[in-house]
Amino acid sequence: MKAAISFAILASLFVSTLALNESDITPDLPSQPPSNAALRRRAPKNKSSSGNKNSNISAAGPFTGKLTWYDVGGDACGTHSKASDMVAALNKPQYGNTDEVSPNCGRCAKIKGDKATIVVKIVDACPECKFGSLDLSKAAFNKVTKADGVAKDISWSWVKC
Repeated sequence: MKAAISFAILASLFVSTLALNESDITPDLPSQPPSNAALRRRAPKNKSSSGNKNSNISAAGPFTGKLTWYDVGGDACGTHSKASDMVAALNKPQYGNTDEVSPNCGRCAKIKGDKATIVVKIVDACPECKFGSLDLSKAAFNKVTKADGVAKDISWSWVKC
């Protein structure tokens, strides 16, 4: 009898846990990510991109969005970048499933800034970035804009590496 009651209680707790909405357990995040967002990076769980249907790999651009920078390191594309590398993290809508390596990993983007036009390689994902936005290495950010670490509106297109 006690086993049946214990099982019923456990089953009830399990069902109520499953009924929680993601909003019940996910904290509210600010709408604008910090410019230095290295802590949000993590390696993908699955290195395969075969199931990644969210990425927009056919459109060439131009795209418009915000330009920010982050401290590079271990990248979502499975590489490891240095601060001096001309690399970028792609916004989540264009990256796709951040638990997988995106088909956009390794592609190059030509960015028109107020200081210069540069080409960066996509090596990471920016989960907080909106469609069209890029998060650059500090070296790339400083080369393309005079913004001194402040988010900047930009335009960019896919190009051959």
